[in-house]
Amino acid sequence: MITLASMKIILAFIIITLFSTALFAQNDKVSSPQDVIVEIYDVVAVYREHKDGRGRTRQFTSEIKGEIIKYNQHSGVLTFKRIDGKMYSLTSSQYEYFQYDKEFTSKKKKQKVINPRKDSGLEFSVGMSAGFLNIPTGFKQDENYVGGTTTGFETPICIKGGVSKYLNKNSLVGVTSEYAMFSSEATYFNVGARYAYLYSPGKNTTFYFPVELKFSHYQAESYYYQYNDTVYTDNGYDWPMAIDAGVSINALELNVGQGLSFALKNKRSISLELMLLRQFILTEKIIVPVSVSPKTDFSVYGMKLSILMNL
Repeated sequence: MITLASMKIILAFIIITLFSTALFAQNDKVSSPQDVIVEIYDVVAVYREHKDGRGRTRQFTSEIKGEIIKYNQHSGVLTFKRIDGKMYSLTSSQYEYFQYDKEFTSKKKKQKVINPRKDSGLEFSVGMSAGFLNIPTGFKQDENYVGGTTTGFETPICIKGGVSKYLNKNSLVGVTSEYAMFSSEATYFNVGARYAYLYSPGKNTTFYFPVELKFSHYQAESYYYQYNDTVYTDNGYDWPMAIDAGVSINALELNVGQGLSFALKNKRSISLELMLLRQFILTEKIIVPVSVSPKTDFSVYGMKLSILMNL
Protein backbone atom coordinates (compact mmCIF):
# COMPACT_ATOMS: atom_id res chain seq x y z
CA MET A 1 0.00 0.00 0.00
CA ILE A 2 1.39 3.41 -1.01
CA THR A 3 1.48 5.81 1.93
CA LEU A 4 1.35 9.61 1.80
CA ALA A 5 5.07 9.80 2.64
CA SER A 6 5.85 7.44 -0.28
CA MET A 7 3.80 9.56 -2.66
CA LYS A 8 5.73 12.68 -1.59
CA ILE A 9 9.06 10.94 -2.25
CA ILE A 10 7.85 9.77 -5.68
CA LEU A 11 6.71 13.29 -6.60
CA ALA A 12 10.07 14.75 -5.53
CA PHE A 13 11.91 12.12 -7.60
CA ILE A 14 9.78 12.93 -10.68
CA ILE A 15 10.55 16.65 -10.37
CA ILE A 16 14.30 16.05 -9.93
CA THR A 17 14.29 13.72 -12.97
CA LEU A 18 12.47 16.33 -15.05
CA PHE A 19 15.02 19.01 -14.19
CA SER A 20 17.95 16.68 -14.87
CA THR A 21 16.56 15.61 -18.26
CA ALA A 22 16.00 19.21 -19.36
CA LEU A 23 19.48 20.34 -18.28
CA PHE A 24 21.35 17.45 -19.90
CA ALA A 25 19.40 18.05 -23.11
CA GLN A 26 21.22 21.39 -23.50
CA ASN A 27 24.08 19.88 -25.50
CA ASP A 28 27.00 22.19 -26.19
CA LYS A 29 28.03 22.66 -29.79
CA VAL A 30 31.12 20.54 -30.71
CA SER A 31 34.04 22.55 -32.02
CA SER A 32 34.76 22.05 -35.72
CA PRO A 33 37.68 23.09 -37.92
CA GLN A 34 35.55 25.99 -39.11
CA ASP A 35 35.80 27.47 -35.62
CA VAL A 36 39.56 28.06 -36.08
CA ILE A 37 41.08 30.87 -38.14
CA VAL A 38 44.48 30.16 -39.81
CA GLU A 39 46.56 33.15 -40.99
CA ILE A 40 49.92 32.92 -42.80
CA TYR A 41 52.56 35.67 -42.61
CA ASP A 42 56.26 36.07 -43.10
CA VAL A 43 57.93 37.05 -39.83
CA VAL A 44 61.17 38.62 -38.69
CA ALA A 45 62.42 38.61 -35.09
CA VAL A 46 64.02 41.98 -34.43
CA TYR A 47 66.18 42.92 -31.47
CA ARG A 48 64.69 45.36 -28.97
CA GLU A 49 65.88 46.83 -25.70
CA HIS A 50 64.27 47.87 -22.44
CA LYS A 51 65.40 48.85 -18.95
CA ASP A 52 64.55 46.68 -15.99
CA GLY A 53 63.62 47.85 -12.51
CA ARG A 54 67.27 48.46 -11.64
CA GLY A 55 67.91 50.60 -14.70
CA ARG A 56 69.90 47.95 -16.54
CA THR A 57 69.41 47.55 -20.29
CA ARG A 58 68.00 44.21 -21.33
CA GLN A 59 67.73 42.86 -24.89
CA PHE A 60 64.89 40.73 -26.24
CA THR A 61 63.41 39.77 -29.61
CA SER A 62 59.97 40.53 -30.95
CA GLU A 63 58.37 39.01 -34.04
CA ILE A 64 56.90 41.32 -36.66
CA LYS A 65 54.25 39.95 -39.03
CA GLY A 66 54.17 40.95 -42.67
CA GLU A 67 55.90 40.14 -45.98
CA ILE A 68 59.55 39.64 -46.87
CA ILE A 69 60.14 41.80 -49.93
CA LYS A 70 63.83 41.02 -50.49
CA TYR A 71 66.70 39.25 -48.79
CA ASN A 72 70.34 39.81 -49.80
CA GLN A 73 72.30 36.67 -48.95
CA HIS A 74 75.68 38.39 -49.26
CA SER A 75 75.01 41.45 -47.08
CA GLY A 76 72.23 39.95 -44.93
CA VAL A 77 70.04 42.99 -45.51
CA LEU A 78 66.34 42.16 -45.25
CA THR A 79 63.67 44.34 -46.77
CA PHE A 80 60.41 43.74 -44.90
CA LYS A 81 56.87 45.15 -45.17
CA ARG A 82 54.82 45.09 -41.97
CA ILE A 83 51.10 44.19 -42.17
CA ASP A 84 50.17 47.85 -41.64
CA GLY A 85 52.30 48.82 -44.68
CA LYS A 86 55.35 50.17 -42.86
CA MET A 87 58.64 49.29 -44.59
CA TYR A 88 61.86 48.13 -42.87
CA SER A 89 65.40 47.68 -44.16
CA LEU A 90 67.17 45.58 -41.54
CA THR A 91 70.82 44.60 -41.36
CA SER A 92 71.83 41.19 -40.01
CA SER A 93 72.74 42.76 -36.66
CA GLN A 94 69.17 44.08 -36.22
CA TYR A 95 67.34 40.76 -36.35
CA GLU A 96 67.86 37.25 -35.00
CA TYR A 97 65.97 35.23 -37.62
CA PHE A 98 63.24 35.41 -40.23
CA GLN A 99 60.74 32.86 -41.54
CA TYR A 100 58.57 32.54 -44.61
CA ASP A 101 54.91 31.52 -44.40
CA LYS A 102 54.51 31.05 -40.66
CA GLU A 103 51.06 29.89 -39.61
CA PHE A 104 49.10 31.65 -36.85
CA THR A 105 45.90 30.05 -35.56
CA SER A 106 43.15 31.66 -33.48
CA LYS A 107 39.64 30.70 -32.49
CA LYS A 108 36.71 32.45 -34.04
CA LYS A 109 34.72 34.55 -31.66
CA LYS A 110 31.58 32.53 -31.15
CA GLN A 111 28.36 34.36 -31.69
CA LYS A 112 26.13 34.11 -28.66
CA VAL A 113 23.10 31.94 -29.35
CA ILE A 114 19.83 33.42 -28.10
CA ASN A 115 17.39 30.67 -27.18
CA PRO A 116 13.89 31.66 -28.28
CA ARG A 117 11.24 31.98 -25.59
CA LYS A 118 7.56 31.29 -25.76
CA ASP A 119 5.49 34.40 -26.43
CA SER A 120 2.05 32.88 -27.00
CA GLY A 121 -0.10 29.96 -25.92
CA LEU A 122 0.07 28.06 -22.63
CA GLU A 123 3.07 27.40 -20.42
CA PHE A 124 3.15 24.63 -17.81
CA SER A 125 5.37 25.02 -14.75
CA VAL A 126 6.45 22.47 -12.16
CA GLY A 127 9.04 22.64 -9.43
CA MET A 128 9.65 23.05 -5.72
CA SER A 129 9.63 25.83 -3.16
CA ALA A 130 11.18 26.18 0.29
CA GLY A 131 9.60 28.67 2.65
CA PHE A 132 9.80 30.18 6.10
CA LEU A 133 6.51 31.12 7.79
CA ASN A 134 6.59 33.29 10.89
CA ILE A 135 3.33 32.88 12.79
CA PRO A 136 2.68 35.25 15.74
CA THR A 137 -0.36 33.94 17.62
CA GLY A 138 -1.43 37.20 19.29
CA PHE A 139 -2.12 35.18 22.46
CA LYS A 140 -3.35 37.15 25.47
CA GLN A 141 -3.59 35.85 29.01
CA ASP A 142 -6.93 35.91 30.78
CA GLU A 143 -8.68 34.21 33.69
CA ASN A 144 -8.76 30.90 31.78
CA TYR A 145 -5.28 30.79 30.20
CA VAL A 146 -2.18 31.87 32.07
CA GLY A 147 0.38 31.01 29.39
CA GLY A 148 0.85 29.64 25.91
CA THR A 149 2.56 29.81 22.52
CA THR A 150 3.17 33.37 21.39
CA THR A 151 4.96 32.66 18.10
CA GLY A 152 5.08 29.64 15.83
CA PHE A 153 7.00 29.00 12.66
CA GLU A 154 7.09 26.52 9.79
CA THR A 155 9.63 25.69 7.06
CA PRO A 156 7.50 23.98 4.40
CA ILE A 157 9.12 22.36 1.38
CA CYS A 158 6.43 22.27 -1.30
CA ILE A 159 5.79 20.89 -4.72
CA LYS A 160 4.71 23.82 -6.89
CA GLY A 161 2.91 23.81 -10.22
CA GLY A 162 0.85 25.99 -12.47
CA VAL A 163 -0.45 26.86 -15.91
CA SER A 164 -0.09 30.31 -17.49
CA LYS A 165 -1.16 31.96 -20.72
CA TYR A 166 0.93 34.56 -22.53
CA LEU A 167 -0.82 37.87 -23.05
CA ASN A 168 2.23 39.08 -25.01
CA LYS A 169 5.97 38.39 -24.99
CA ASN A 170 6.37 40.25 -21.67
CA SER A 171 3.29 39.25 -19.69
CA LEU A 172 1.62 36.00 -18.70
CA VAL A 173 -1.25 35.24 -16.34
CA GLY A 174 -2.47 31.95 -14.93
CA VAL A 175 -3.13 29.74 -11.91
CA THR A 176 -0.64 28.27 -9.44
CA SER A 177 -0.67 25.98 -6.43
CA GLU A 178 1.66 24.65 -3.72
CA TYR A 179 1.39 21.64 -1.44
CA ALA A 180 3.78 21.01 1.47
CA MET A 181 5.50 17.64 1.13
CA PHE A 182 7.85 18.09 4.09
CA SER A 183 6.70 20.34 6.94
CA SER A 184 6.99 18.85 10.46
CA GLU A 185 3.50 17.77 11.48
CA ALA A 186 1.68 20.59 9.68
CA THR A 187 -0.55 20.71 6.62
CA TYR A 188 -0.05 23.62 4.25
CA PHE A 189 -1.33 24.26 0.74
CA ASN A 190 -2.51 27.13 -1.42
CA VAL A 191 -4.10 27.74 -4.82
CA GLY A 192 -4.82 30.94 -6.72
CA ALA A 193 -3.93 33.37 -9.50
CA ARG A 194 -0.50 34.45 -10.76
CA TYR A 195 0.89 37.21 -12.96
CA ALA A 196 4.47 37.69 -14.19
CA TYR A 197 6.15 40.43 -16.21
CA LEU A 198 9.43 39.69 -18.02
CA TYR A 199 11.71 42.72 -18.33
CA SER A 200 13.87 41.56 -21.29
CA PRO A 201 12.38 38.45 -22.96
CA GLY A 202 14.87 38.73 -25.85
CA LYS A 203 17.78 37.69 -23.58
CA ASN A 204 18.82 34.22 -22.43
CA THR A 205 18.80 35.46 -18.83
CA THR A 206 16.24 37.98 -17.69
CA PHE A 207 14.67 39.24 -14.49
CA TYR A 208 10.92 39.23 -14.06
CA PHE A 209 8.34 40.44 -11.57
CA PRO A 210 5.94 37.78 -10.20
CA VAL A 211 2.89 38.36 -8.03
CA GLU A 212 0.45 35.75 -6.69
CA LEU A 213 -2.86 36.01 -4.83
CA LYS A 214 -4.05 32.69 -3.41
CA PHE A 215 -6.33 30.95 -0.94
CA SER A 216 -4.16 29.32 1.72
CA HIS A 217 -4.84 26.68 4.36
CA TYR A 218 -2.57 25.92 7.33
CA GLN A 219 -3.18 23.32 10.03
CA ALA A 220 -0.88 22.17 12.84
CA GLU A 221 -0.92 20.37 16.19
CA SER A 222 2.27 21.93 17.59
CA TYR A 223 0.79 24.64 19.84
CA TYR A 224 0.41 24.41 23.61
CA TYR A 225 -1.33 26.46 26.29
CA GLN A 226 -1.53 26.55 30.07
CA TYR A 227 -5.10 26.28 31.32
CA ASN A 228 -6.03 27.77 34.69
CA ASP A 229 -7.02 24.50 36.33
CA THR A 230 -5.53 21.99 38.72
CA VAL A 231 -4.90 18.37 37.74
CA TYR A 232 -4.64 15.90 40.66
CA THR A 233 -2.46 12.82 40.29
CA ASP A 234 -1.26 9.98 42.51
CA ASN A 235 1.89 11.98 43.19
CA GLY A 236 0.13 15.21 44.00
CA TYR A 237 -1.23 17.83 41.64
CA ASP A 238 -0.18 19.99 38.65
CA TRP A 239 -1.05 23.62 38.09
CA PRO A 240 -1.62 25.07 35.59
CA MET A 241 -2.87 22.29 33.32
CA ALA A 242 -0.76 21.96 30.15
CA ILE A 243 -2.80 21.24 27.04
CA ASP A 244 -1.88 20.67 23.40
CA ALA A 245 -3.84 22.69 20.87
CA GLY A 246 -4.57 22.29 17.18
CA VAL A 247 -4.66 25.34 14.92
CA SER A 248 -6.49 25.71 11.61
CA ILE A 249 -6.12 28.90 9.53
CA ASN A 250 -7.72 29.88 6.24
CA ALA A 251 -6.27 33.00 4.66
CA LEU A 252 -5.81 35.09 1.56
CA GLU A 253 -2.08 34.89 0.75
CA LEU A 254 -0.19 37.55 -1.21
CA ASN A 255 3.22 36.70 -2.70
CA VAL A 256 5.37 39.42 -4.30
CA GLY A 257 9.02 39.15 -5.31
CA GLN A 258 11.68 38.95 -7.98
CA GLY A 259 12.48 36.17 -10.42
CA LEU A 260 15.35 35.19 -12.71
CA SER A 261 14.59 33.19 -15.85
CA PHE A 262 17.12 31.17 -17.88
CA ALA A 263 16.06 30.35 -21.45
CA LEU A 264 16.80 26.80 -22.65
CA LYS A 265 16.37 25.07 -25.98
CA ASN A 266 12.97 24.15 -27.39
CA LYS A 267 11.37 27.23 -25.79
CA ARG A 268 11.81 25.87 -22.28
CA SER A 269 13.16 27.78 -19.31
CA ILE A 270 14.19 27.46 -15.68
CA SER A 271 13.11 30.08 -13.16
CA LEU A 272 14.38 31.05 -9.71
CA GLU A 273 12.05 33.13 -7.54
CA LEU A 274 12.45 34.85 -4.19
CA MET A 275 9.10 36.06 -2.87
CA LEU A 276 7.85 37.75 0.27
CA LEU A 277 4.48 36.58 1.57
CA ARG A 278 1.78 37.99 3.77
CA GLN A 279 -1.47 36.29 4.76
CA PHE A 280 -4.73 38.10 5.46
CA ILE A 281 -6.57 35.84 7.89
CA LEU A 282 -10.09 34.83 6.87
CA THR A 283 -10.80 32.30 9.65
CA GLU A 284 -8.82 30.86 12.53
CA LYS A 285 -9.78 27.99 14.81
CA ILE A 286 -8.15 26.72 17.99
CA ILE A 287 -8.94 23.12 18.91
CA VAL A 288 -8.51 22.42 22.65
CA PRO A 289 -9.81 19.61 24.91
CA VAL A 290 -11.61 22.08 27.18
CA SER A 291 -14.74 24.14 26.72
CA VAL A 292 -13.03 27.54 26.53
CA SER A 293 -10.57 28.51 23.76
CA PRO A 294 -7.63 30.88 24.29
CA LYS A 295 -7.80 34.43 23.00
CA THR A 296 -5.62 34.67 19.88
CA ASP A 297 -5.19 36.91 16.85
CA PHE A 298 -2.98 35.02 14.35
CA SER A 299 -0.92 36.59 11.58
CA VAL A 300 1.38 34.92 9.05
CA TYR A 301 4.24 36.36 7.04
CA GLY A 302 7.54 35.13 5.64
CA MET A 303 9.40 34.35 2.42
CA LYS A 304 9.85 31.60 -0.18
CA LEU A 305 12.53 30.49 -2.61
CA SER A 306 11.30 28.54 -5.63
CA ILE A 307 12.81 26.76 -8.63
CA LEU A 308 10.55 25.98 -11.59
CA MET A 309 10.83 24.21 -14.91
CA ASN A 310 8.66 25.91 -17.55
CA LEU A 311 7.47 23.78 -20.47
